[in-house]
Amino acid sequence: MSRAAQNFALLLIGAAVLKISLDGTFLRYVRPGLQPYLVPSGIALLLLAAVAIVRDIRGHDEPRDHADHHPGRPQWLLLAPIATLLIVVPPALGASSVQSGATAAAGITPPASGGGKVRFAPLPAGPAPTIRMYDLIDRAAYDSSGELDRRQITVQGFVIRTEEDGSARTDGTRTGFDLARVVITCCAADAQTLRIHLDGAVTPLPDDTWVSVQGRVVPNSATPQDNMTPTVTVTQMRTIPTPARVYG
Repeated sequence: MSRAAQNFALLLIGAAVLKISLDGTFLRYVRPGLQPYLVPSGIALLLLAAVAIVRDIRGHDEPRDHADHHPGRPQWLLLAPIATLLIVVPPALGASSVQSGATAAAGITPPASGGGKVRFAPLPAGPAPTIRMYDLIDRAAYDSSGELDRRQITVQGFVIRTEEDGSARTDGTRTGFDLARVVITCCAADAQTLRIHLDGAVTPLPDDTWVSVQGRVVPNSATPQDNMTPTVTVTQMRTIPTPARVYG
């Protein structure tokens, strides 16, 4: 690749990193906590590209290698994917990326004693507090307080069809709808799916429709047979806009 193409590639990469860091698009790739590192990285790449371009302009009279005299078109085509980041915002991972029956493991390791149960902190106050799906699954699987048996909760996620050509439930069945959320540890490359089964007043909706679900967790529905995936009996379900932070 010629020096001109190298410099332009560095310029595009820096611009793309800075752009997605400032407009929030970076949340489609990595966790929010990485933004403070992305912004200076984008600025540094832009500065390096500027320095390289200025240096080459000042030294334009010096002899150049053979590759610089014959840049060739194919190498410039390599810049197209980089430039695309400046124009196209990729869709977040959703129902199409969910493997049949797949779900992320719960976030805690149950103790050997006490029947594998631990006592969690009380749920937030209110008639139906909103909790993260990750926390809901952990509580349904391992909370010894039984608070989920007595309280309604609200949880948000996107709809997954399980019937016909949809994504089968974690126990292999194809009945109704699930609610899902994609979680990442560092970036989209290590994404995993959280799922809960929905029962009760479920509104049939297309895959990837974001909803807020209010209901009650069915006692003892999170079992090893379905990979500790609880069932929520829905009392209220409404569509919501896709959140800025799509990964839980």
